[in-house]
Amino acid sequence: MQTNWTKLRLLALAGSISWMGSTLTTFAVVLQYKDAYGPNGVSAIMLSMILPTILAAPYAGVLADRVRAAILLPTLLSIMGLSTFMLSFDLGFIWSLVFLAITATCGTPVGASFNATLANYATPDDLPRVMGLLQTGSSVGAMLGPGLAGYLVTVTGSFAWSFRIDAASFFVLAFAVMALRIDRKPQPQIEGEKIRAMDGVKLVMKNDLVRALVILITMVIVAVSVINIGEVFLVMDELGADAITYGIVAATFAFGSVVGAVSTSVFKVPERYHAPISVAALVALSLITLTLAFAWHWIVVAIAWFIAGFFNAGLNAYGISLIINRTPEEIRGRVMAAVRAMFSTASVVGMGIAGLLIAGFGIRNVLGAAGIACIAIIVVLAPAVLRASRRLVD
Repeated sequence: MQTNWTKLRLLALAGSISWMGSTLTTFAVVLQYKDAYGPNGVSAIMLSMILPTILAAPYAGVLADRVRAAILLPTLLSIMGLSTFMLSFDLGFIWSLVFLAITATCGTPVGASFNATLANYATPDDLPRVMGLLQTGSSVGAMLGPGLAGYLVTVTGSFAWSFRIDAASFFVLAFAVMALRIDRKPQPQIEGEKIRAMDGVKLVMKNDLVRALVILITMVIVAVSVINIGEVFLVMDELGADAITYGIVAATFAFGSVVGAVSTSVFKVPERYHAPISVAALVALSLITLTLAFAWHWIVVAIAWFIAGFFNAGLNAYGISLIINRTPEEIRGRVMAAVRAMFSTASVVGMGIAGLLIAGFGIRNVLGAAGIACIAIIVVLAPAVLRASRRLVD
């Protein structure tokens, strides 16, 4: 099998449009409710987009492994488009949380199916480059989204257009899946075999390298999730930026992700370096979290955010590829759903704590503590990842 670069490039283009739409919604809904509901309200918004991915993960993995991607993906993407469109009617905070949760619930099997399907269109050696290519598309979309959201809100005085554009982007991606004939057929089921939702978790815990890497990333996510809640308060309240400036600052993360993703898609790196690169990326993200605590201008945040995006792209490309390449085809959907659920659980815990801590101690103090916690976690857990990686090479 050869890597189908033409199909993957077109899929990346469609994905960039969808990611731009999703970023529009994320930033628009935060801007819409941050003043009225404060840090806890922003936490509730983020949790409404994350909790469903945890609760639905076991069943999402089963769907990804037992339903053809050509059927599953367009159907769920269409539902996501409809639920996002409902946000434009401004039915209130609670209904916004409901529609965000519906979108996130459908997005869980979509994400698992997409990740599991990639291996059907790329060789194992090319998979990190493919991940980089797809992330380039999504990062470009995410880079355009925040600035556009801030612009639309400022110029129109309404949040509705951000939600309408996002809704349309889901239908664009659904059409691309059908037009490109993206598909992954379920593996034949052995007679008497039971399809267990938790098989993905068991595989993650069984493989030494996958287990060590997932645990390390999960623990770091708990600490750095404070940024998701505190960024808007740091940039706008502490540093005095307006909505457009906030959108531009947030977009620098996506710009850094574009540069990092392009790098991973262009340069072919031997597999023995994938785990060390992942650890180095986590170290960089930890130091950036600590740096944000001392930011004196929004430009400092923008620069730090660009660097964070660059290293995050490397972590996604090499870390996730390691996991995909070590997963049997027949349970790949369940494994990727399990991994996503673990990461989402970490975000929920981190953001839940962050909202309370920021309200009590201030954003700068919490960012500083989170950065120190990240560094301590890496010192303790990173050696296990590197040891497992060396055993794999040997």
